[in-house]
Amino acid sequence: MTNLRERLTSADLSPTPSERKVIRALLDNYPRSGLGPMAKLAEHAGVSDPTIVRLVKKLGFSGYAELQDVLLSEMDHRLRSPVTLLQPRSHSSQDDAWNSYLSESCRTLSETQALTQPEDVRVLVELILEPRHSLYCFGGRLSSFLAQYLVSHLRLLRPSCYTLEDNAQLPDRLYDIERQDVVLLFDYRRYQTQALRVATAAKSRGARLVLFTDIYASPLRELADLVISAPVESFSAFDTLVPALAQVEALIAVLTLRSKDLEGRLEGIDTLRASFAAHLLEEKQ
Repeated sequence: MTNLRERLTSADLSPTPSERKVIRALLDNYPRSGLGPMAKLAEHAGVSDPTIVRLVKKLGFSGYAELQDVLLSEMDHRLRSPVTLLQPRSHSSQDDAWNSYLSESCRTLSETQALTQPEDVRVLVELILEPRHSLYCFGGRLSSFLAQYLVSHLRLLRPSCYTLEDNAQLPDRLYDIERQDVVLLFDYRRYQTQALRVATAAKSRGARLVLFTDIYASPLRELADLVISAPVESFSAFDTLVPALAQVEALIAVLTLRSKDLEGRLEGIDTLRASFAAHLLEEKQ
């Protein structure tokens, strides 16, 4: 993690809600996102130029130009660093590819840690643990397993959690979404038209949208109330969802610690499961 990234995500920074939008915009596609004109960054973040100026001062820079000098320096470092260069996959042995992929995954997990602000995690957890509103999860062709995996755990933590499956019943389920319900949507490049349709329908019904996506220009970003980003580039020829899965499991860990009366709920669920002989070992007893 770079020094500037540490400053952007530091709990000591205490940014305002508008400044958090700028930080999120800077962290997405870092460090490129801060190298353009201030007006372009302000437009991307949905804030005014003075908001960026105030954040720059908080970060300890004399002005936006000094911040860009640091970003340019880090861009130069990344371009020269061997870990960011295209690797000769075709000449690697199977053992090399195996180890290289795992090493690269460790690096992307470290990068993922720097992409999410503590305030974003707090907001996300509060949205999910609000029992008055239903939760819906939707994933794309390759990311649907993330939505299903998260819902499987959320159902242990709270009621009214549903998976939005891409089938003939999807419009019916979307119609049931009510104002202030929460939709958690997973969509990574290549972005899918169906995900955009789900997001648009959910927002039209007054839902709050949390988008789990990559660090690039997802067309759903403008619709989202909260964006949780993760890198997807990998040693493989295919994008990786390892960082995204780690984010889901980190979220589950935080929710488990924050959930009220979790022990009583789990005991009740286990009692019902036992009556259905839900586990193989129970059937043999």
